[in-house]
Amino acid sequence: MRYLKIFLALALLTPATLAGQSVLGSSGLGLKLEPLDAIQRALGGVGVTARTPAVLPGNPVAALDILAPSIAVTVQPHWGDYTVESDKGSFFATRFPIFGFVYPLSTDAVLTLTAGSQFDQNWSVVSADSVDFGGARNGVTDAFLSEGALAVIQAGWARRWSPVLAAGATVGVYRGSLTRTIRRSFDGQTADSLATGSDLLPYGTGARWTHSGPQASLNVSWDPSPFLQVGATVAWLGTIKLAPAKGSVGDKSEVTAPLEYKVSTIAILSSTLAVNLGATYSNWSDLGGAGLDAAGAGSALSYGAGLEWERLNFWAGGLPLRFGFRRSDLPFRFLGNKVSENTLSAGFSIVMAQALDLPLAAIDFAIESGNRDAGSFHESFRRITVTTRLGGQ
Repeated sequence: MRYLKIFLALALLTPATLAGQSVLGSSGLGLKLEPLDAIQRALGGVGVTARTPAVLPGNPVAALDILAPSIAVTVQPHWGDYTVESDKGSFFATRFPIFGFVYPLSTDAVLTLTAGSQFDQNWSVVSADSVDFGGARNGVTDAFLSEGALAVIQAGWARRWSPVLAAGATVGVYRGSLTRTIRRSFDGQTADSLATGSDLLPYGTGARWTHSGPQASLNVSWDPSPFLQVGATVAWLGTIKLAPAKGSVGDKSEVTAPLEYKVSTIAILSSTLAVNLGATYSNWSDLGGAGLDAAGAGSALSYGAGLEWERLNFWAGGLPLRFGFRRSDLPFRFLGNKVSENTLSAGFSIVMAQALDLPLAAIDFAIESGNRDAGSFHESFRRITVTTRLGGQ
């Protein structure tokens, strides 16, 4: 019960604590940031199958082997640089992509409660120009700021129906907000020299919207042999409603998000070596509006592969080393071009306490280096993901 209270407090704060600065957040619903933990990040995974039990949004089946009430928190600092033709910039931020709680109903069934970020709309642009006042040119600076994020809070249930087959489902709601402001300031020295005899004061305007809507998923896991696991997920991303907040002026709109299909497999090659393969597909063509449809990228395919090697021991358990690669098509275009992302990753886990060969307290670590490209746009980024898992009464 103590873990559940902590989780609920964190979940209510989720949309306010997300952060990011990539200019890709300016298109469509923003920059898609899947709520994956450090293990999945290190293996280039898609959040469907895992050799280590995990609390993952949209996939309660992954938590079936967690035999004690547990909580997981993932933190993710990231930074990088981008260029758009001759313009350059950099960004740095920390986001909290996953809060998760799991409660075992028996050795064959679990309940989960998770909150994970889906899209990030935090970005800013500063532009310098000049305007004419009384026959003289006056320098101006326009600053456009977008602050917002879209998260999903989900409840899930999963059950092992036989030694080789497990299935589960989740239902959830979107929660988030978006604030956009523009502020114009004037070059004070030039303004004072005008015939008006007074300073030109800065001014600005803005608006705020809220996000809401349903989401659901179905999950299945099949173990045809002790050395192979296959998993699949179908996620209904629902209709996302955007409405102006109280006191803001703006139009209501809806985004019809597509179905998302995920499949992955884990092959255990030896007692120390395992391979992970996975893919995700969705079609972002018809989003319910002309402007959004123009931003949609159409078919979006992501795939990844990872290698896990565990031969060393440290502290209370094994010390698995992980390496991975992932390529993704992002769901929204940027400046009319599709955006692709390529990432190399590595990571490890430290088990601090375990029972029945299952971790009760562990820290998972992953580091990624990647790039995103769309026409004349190029962005390089580095990302660190740290997941803390705690279990017990």
